[in-house]
Amino acid sequence: MLTIGILGSKQFIDTISKHYSNYPDITFISYLYQSPKDTEPYIEKAYQETDFLLFSGIIAYYHARKQLQKYPLNSMYLSFRELVLSLSLFSIHYHHHFPLHSLSIDLPDKSVLDGLLKELQITDKPYVKDYAWIYQLEQHRNSLDIESYIRFHVNLFHQKKTTFALTSIHAVYDQLQKHNIPSIYMMQPSTLLKEELEKVVTLAKLEKAKDAQIAVISVHTSFPDTQTDNHSLQLAILQKLQKIGRKLNAHVSMEQMQPFLVYTNQGTLEQFQIENVLQELDSLTEGIDLKFEVGIGYGYTVQDAESHASQALSYAAKQSSKHTITYLIDERKQLKGPLFQNEKNISLQNEDSNIQQLAAQCQISTKNLLRFIEFVRVHQFRSFTASALASYLNLSRRSAERLIKRLLEKNLLLVTGEEQPYEQGRPRALYNISEKFKQQITIKILH
Repeated sequence: MLTIGILGSKQFIDTISKHYSNYPDITFISYLYQSPKDTEPYIEKAYQETDFLLFSGIIAYYHARKQLQKYPLNSMYLSFRELVLSLSLFSIHYHHHFPLHSLSIDLPDKSVLDGLLKELQITDKPYVKDYAWIYQLEQHRNSLDIESYIRFHVNLFHQKKTTFALTSIHAVYDQLQKHNIPSIYMMQPSTLLKEELEKVVTLAKLEKAKDAQIAVISVHTSFPDTQTDNHSLQLAILQKLQKIGRKLNAHVSMEQMQPFLVYTNQGTLEQFQIENVLQELDSLTEGIDLKFEVGIGYGYTVQDAESHASQALSYAAKQSSKHTITYLIDERKQLKGPLFQNEKNISLQNEDSNIQQLAAQCQISTKNLLRFIEFVRVHQFRSFTASALASYLNLSRRSAERLIKRLLEKNLLLVTGEEQPYEQGRPRALYNISEKFKQQITIKILH
């Protein structure tokens, strides 16, 4: 019998437990907390009692991260979706008729709200407090201060700046109700909960069937200019992935396209053979000027495997080729690729004491320093701009410039010239690593 644990607030457990009956062959164990910071004590218990653990959200998962390293339980958290936010705002508008500027909102990442308002061409703005930093799981160890989010809503309401609060944190909602502040918790659409539960069940069955790391395949393609019916081609790709998914007994995500995501496990994928997956994809390119970038990630948790697949895909996207390019990052953060093309294994770990010392001197994380080194290697030691570095590292332009400044201060980078934009604008500085940098850092490439 397969056992799945669900860890969350009473409200979340009450909502998602309505769908347990859809899986009569699964045993569900509910773990209720009063506050998401109280998740740690449940991890050892869940490790002993369950095969897979679903967290209600990123906050609970964040607070349990340390214990999960001690008890490597297969797990994932419920991701925050734009649909959750849009339905909640629609409900407030329809039932309460409050304008946006009279609302206070807390949510994981305010860029989701900004993007939604921009798409709808809405200029009215609510008061917003987010906790986007929490996604940088490896770089932050501080605790989320629930009280600060309660004060955020309460102070605005008492100052008569707002008349209604929308919160993504159950513990905050409970306190707002005690303060008699009109508020709602963000809506959890039944369809999304059922889809997430289906994903959890599929992954748990895969893990039960074969003890192996979770594997995520991330597939992206750039459609040729000559192809006018991109929607039909996207559906053809999705159908092909679903066919592959049936052979792998895998879950193909319907949440997004570009990149497409396929969830399976390492043992099943390797038994089917990665090369067979790529051949299946390449069969779509006959008669069409089309190629794929593929990133494969292994991990003990879904989030780790997704993160590794995303990083692997970014490496594949940086390579110029007329053929499908595939990279893989395993659970030990070893980068391998391009697969089936004289691939090399590259260590992304930070075990090198020189790297650790240099990162400390420059006041940057070892992770970012390692990724910078890989950026230099992939670009074949050519000069680069701050924009190119920001794009590769998935950082803001300001963060990339801050990293460059610190390396310049330590004489690890040199300004090698300027690049003039094609359109009007200021010239952009070009940088490259210095001889001092080359002497201090050895880029390990394992054949």
